[in-house]
Amino acid sequence: MSDVTFELGAGCFWYGHHRDELDYYRGHVCRFTGVATMDIRAFKPQDIKHILTLANRYASFDSEVSEADFQPAWSFTRGLLIAEDGGRVIGFVFAYLREVPGEVLRRWDASKVAQIELLVVDPSFRSQGIGKDLLDRLLEILKEENVDYVLLHCPAKAIEAKRLYDKMGFEVRAYAMKKHL
Repeated sequence: MSDVTFELGAGCFWYGHHRDELDYYRGHVCRFTGVATMDIRAFKPQDIKHILTLANRYASFDSEVSEADFQPAWSFTRGLLIAEDGGRVIGFVFAYLREVPGEVLRRWDASKVAQIELLVVDPSFRSQGIGKDLLDRLLEILKEENVDYVLLHCPAKAIEAKRLYDKMGFEVRAYAMKKHL
């Protein structure tokens, strides 16, 4: 086995061969930080329970996410990708092809539009490039499908996600606002 990196906490790292060599070190719980075992793959029907759990635990929603919310994925299954680490689903991205009137396509100078509906990465695996890897792979697929315009919504409190979208070249095109009366 090749060397891997373990994060010990407080910015400390340990280099070694085996994940299980360290359970605790100087009072910090060790967390494997390498993504060597991480894989991005197509969605499988047995993943639905796992992605619903991730979405409902870690994404910003106004209500519970249900299997019905993934209905658009069944007509464009290439738009639902899973990040997996050692057999565990640790993230996913979900996009679908969106029907847009011809007049709007002309205004947008676009011919085919996709909507990214959800991007979720388990917090214990964030800041390792997994969200970026999921988006990179999704955008490759969308290009293969001749999509030339991609939309997404990002909740105001999802600051990490907004940073990622900015880095990847997404631009703000509108603001959704609310006010309680």
